[in-house]
Amino acid sequence: MKSRFRFLVTYLLGWTGWLALNRILFLWYQPQTSQLDSSTLLGVFAHGLRMDLSTAGYLTVLPALLITLLPNGPHRQLATTLHLLTFVELVLVTLIGVADLEVFRTWGFHLDITPLHYLKSPREAAASVASSPIFLLITVFLAQLLVGGYAFRRLIQWNVRRFQPVRKWIAIPALLIATVALIIPIRGGTQLAPMNVSAVYFSPTAFANYAAVTPQWNFIHSFLERNKFGSNPYTFFPKGQAKRALQTLYHPDTSHQSLLNTPRPNVIFIIWESFTAKSVAALNGRPGVTPEFEKLTREGLLFNQIYASGDRSEKGLIALLSGFPAQATASIMTLPSKSAKLPTLGQAMKKAGYQTAFYYGGETEFANIKSYLYHNQFDRIIAKSDFERKDWNSKWGAHDHIVYNRILSDLGKTKQPFFTTFFTLSSHEPFEVPMPTVFPGDDEESLFLNAMYYADRSLGEFITQARKQPWWSNTLIIITADHGHRLPVLASDKMRDFHIPMLWLGGALKTQPHRIDHIGSQTDLAATLLQQLRLDASAFRWSRDLLNSNNQPFAYFAFNNGFGVVQPNRHFVYDNISRRLIASEGAVHQQDIELGQAYEEESYQDFLDK
Repeated sequence: MKSRFRFLVTYLLGWTGWLALNRILFLWYQPQTSQLDSSTLLGVFAHGLRMDLSTAGYLTVLPALLITLLPNGPHRQLATTLHLLTFVELVLVTLIGVADLEVFRTWGFHLDITPLHYLKSPREAAASVASSPIFLLITVFLAQLLVGGYAFRRLIQWNVRRFQPVRKWIAIPALLIATVALIIPIRGGTQLAPMNVSAVYFSPTAFANYAAVTPQWNFIHSFLERNKFGSNPYTFFPKGQAKRALQTLYHPDTSHQSLLNTPRPNVIFIIWESFTAKSVAALNGRPGVTPEFEKLTREGLLFNQIYASGDRSEKGLIALLSGFPAQATASIMTLPSKSAKLPTLGQAMKKAGYQTAFYYGGETEFANIKSYLYHNQFDRIIAKSDFERKDWNSKWGAHDHIVYNRILSDLGKTKQPFFTTFFTLSSHEPFEVPMPTVFPGDDEESLFLNAMYYADRSLGEFITQARKQPWWSNTLIIITADHGHRLPVLASDKMRDFHIPMLWLGGALKTQPHRIDHIGSQTDLAATLLQQLRLDASAFRWSRDLLNSNNQPFAYFAFNNGFGVVQPNRHFVYDNISRRLIASEGAVHQQDIELGQAYEEESYQDFLDK
């Protein structure tokens, strides 16, 4: 009997040690590790141990049940079954761990079920990770399987060969009790609250807390919670208080400021993939990356304090076309039953008599984009299959300049007024562009900068040709981003990753070129545009007119389980798990934090209510 109990203990500790080794691998892989001192690194392992034990408890349940139900099973058969079961668990644990290495490096959060939404479009999902060091990751994966398989095989053989015959009527109840007792490490102890992510948070340094989280536990928890949208996890205030707090952000426009020389201009809306302010010198970004856009900023209206609502393309499209804010732990576009209840610019423009079209060089099935585009009621949706294969890059779809040329050709035959939206893709991973290298180097940042330069050049060529078209004098062109990007690396401030450009230009503008310093969000585009067209924007409840001087300067952005708020002379980033600030600048007051919490609470509740 003792030998079987010893097996359960050593098996549990074996997985715990293996997960601790995985944490070493995680720290080795992430560049932020260099920011941690030795005492903080020790804290990562000390606090992460509880979650490692919890994960190991889950992994021990099935082997424990096996030896409980077969207490006197033949040693060879029992060992073989345990080897097979353990190897399957090892494959899953290793797969999650290795995938998490790159997910965290790229997105800044641990692997959860978010990437599973993209598996419906495997080729596009592959393109998203094409810039990752695939060979290195595969090598790490195989090496872990080899070492782990050998170690666990020795552990199982050493224990099973020491099993002695036992009386079933004693052994089965005793081993069953031992199996049930695994609930203690699984829930993290005997305390009232079960294991959760906040249980391992210990440091004011956000990365140290993230490093203490066991990625396998995080994934399992995310999977088990995947369908739990029944209650709002971001309830900070008594009922009704959050809604009242947000009323301070919305005020009627008593003096409408018109920027246009015609009431019904054509509108060309360019949504530039990963277009970050860090790539624009005029916005204190890196010089030389977007020279064509730099020229255009001197010809139109540059909104220089705009922030992306979320950190993924599908969240950015929702924010821009529906004025709906991103959610920290959900994406409404991946839930068509909810996104179908959103107002859309496509619908509003079509109702106003516009000819509408959406252009995208990739496949619109990715992340449920297609269903959302149909909800927009676009007259035409032009996507990857509408372009010749020779004009595709190897992973994603048609190059930007190809799509721009198609737009120019189509608009010459389109009845005015038209509303044409183009979602670019050449500046998306894997950053393959059809031009000579401008920023030499094979590292990810150089490839990104090169792709941005190509996207910028394609835009410049399009604008040059557009000026020659008869519709130019009656056209407003809006250029902005779907979201920001962690590249180029200029600072560690998360706010800068969400800072994006927005530029209005074209023959329909009557105002002189200048900058608009009002702080705002992607979500504010819908109301701002509709107000300029004198169309009803009341359905876009989260969108605010950026030209309404009565509105308080304010921008909210959401990332995985956190949010940020930008206001004049101050901003902060808030972590939902630890419920505290993880970054701030300027004089941030409690009322600022509460305003951000109110925004998160109320916007998530709106998401639940759809």
